[in-house]
Amino acid sequence: MTLAKLMRDELGALEGLREGLRREYDALKARDLGGLERAVADKQRCAERLRDLIAARSDALKQPGSEADAGDWAAYVEALPASERQEIDALWTALEQAAQQVRAQNEINGAVIAASRNHVERTLAILQGRDSLDFLYDQGSRKVFGGRNQTIAKA
Repeated sequence: MTLAKLMRDELGALEGLREGLRREYDALKARDLGGLERAVADKQRCAERLRDLIAARSDALKQPGSEADAGDWAAYVEALPASERQEIDALWTALEQAAQQVRAQNEINGAVIAASRNHVERTLAILQGRDSLDFLYDQGSRKVFGGRNQTIAKA
């Protein structure tokens, strides 16, 4: 498989991942649990496919006895004929842009999830008669509310 083909496939996988993230966002906004579960499963499949494609691209660039790195990439692209080099450069630019869009959507989804979680935690604190700000974090970065005899730190 050619490098350009692998990169086009990566671009398609990134688009699928971005679409999955959009569906996840819509499900989060609508509080649609079924839709969220489907979106997360689709997102996971796209992420796995993307990892496989990146590994295949990396393997294609490896020289015997070396790891694929930025130097291997530059040497490989530089050795290509001018027309192929232009195509690879254009695909790389498109991959970078698509990856940035995926990161941005993922950050938006993360903010929605964090806000929803915060709302649920405050509501639970009110329902349980606790001050919603009366908590510490345990070793697993989970909130631990006061009132129970718990170890805060280990020596």
